[in-house]
Amino acid sequence: MPELPEVETICRGLTQFCVGAKVVGVRVYRAGFIKGSKNHRDLFDTLTVARVHRQGKQFALESVCGRALLFHMGMSGSLTVWPSGSTPAKHVHVLWSLARNNTHFELHHKDPRRFGYVRPYSSMQKIREDVWSRLGPDALCVQVDDLVSIFKNKKLSAKACLLNQSNIAGVGNIYADETLFQSAIHPLRRAGSLSRPELVKLIHHLQLILNRSIWGGGSTIQDHQDAAGKSGTFQNCHQVYGRGGLPCMKCGAILKQTLCSQRTTVFCAICQPRRTQK
Repeated sequence: MPELPEVETICRGLTQFCVGAKVVGVRVYRAGFIKGSKNHRDLFDTLTVARVHRQGKQFALESVCGRALLFHMGMSGSLTVWPSGSTPAKHVHVLWSLARNNTHFELHHKDPRRFGYVRPYSSMQKIREDVWSRLGPDALCVQVDDLVSIFKNKKLSAKACLLNQSNIAGVGNIYADETLFQSAIHPLRRAGSLSRPELVKLIHHLQLILNRSIWGGGSTIQDHQDAAGKSGTFQNCHQVYGRGGLPCMKCGAILKQTLCSQRTTVFCAICQPRRTQK
């Protein structure tokens, strides 16, 4: 699933290409992909894009009249800009035709695994109240005091706490594994046992890794592309994710692989010791 860096790269591209553009047509190829409305006009037909907003792994387009579209990218979603008249690829469920400064182009929403969706809302305020209020602070903005409060007395593992979007919005399997490795924290260690200095280190590495990934265009494991159709490069910097059974890049020990919150989890037992729990 696209995580915060991948979604942020999409949002930055949409800001560049789509803000100020007017939607001059909408084609829906899979009606079930649209949630909450059967009216194509709710998908910004005839409206002008004003802003792009993101919270964690979700984002929204806001029109000049205040209406908004919420996007969930599912497991394999992409939103890419194409020249006007392009033939949509397989699994493109919605296509927007836009115009800005006499230039016409298209926006294709593709989702091969169909776990994503688009949902119209009357306003951004409605999205914040109905959807984003259930999410924790964005991972790029979360503070140490937030983390202390989130992890306090938690019997769940450190990784399970990071993956819970109601705790911190935007962290998925890739960046949880990478952050815990750089922070020298065992993924199965009880979250409530982490000290404040350890949480300071964790948040430092989390935000450093997220920002580096954004700079690299995100991690393209299978499907991720930015709005221009360009793949990310940060997968080349992964230290542990997807490397179970290979040598640790720090100490040379063989990386272990296990399950945590039903997600494949890779760690180094030497660099990330599991300290005695109380």
